[in-house]
Amino acid sequence: MWRVDQVFLARSGVRTEVISSLVNDHGGLRNLSVVAPTEDPAEAVRHAARFVAGKGNVSSARNARVRWAREQAATEQDDLVRDRALEDEFLDAFEETLQEIRDRMR
Repeated sequence: MWRVDQVFLARSGVRTEVISSLVNDHGGLRNLSVVAPTEDPAEAVRHAARFVAGKGNVSSARNARVRWAREQAATEQDDLVRDRALEDEFLDAFEETLQEIRDRMR
């Protein structure tokens, strides 16, 4: 099973690209990318969380860090800044989607 480690946001016109970096217990790493049809970062991370959770083989998003992609940061210091509010949005949407999937499977 995979878990979400980091989430990167990048604006692309009136859309937001969200790249979720996934890791597993065997040292595997992969990225899932989705373009959210919105400029709103909160809605974009919720959209991405639903997409990732719906994949079915991603078990957790706890401690996932959300950051803006390097080209979106105004300064090098911005690269290091985590957006904790967006982290909460991502985790909440991810957990809600997983719960909906589990409920449907019963």
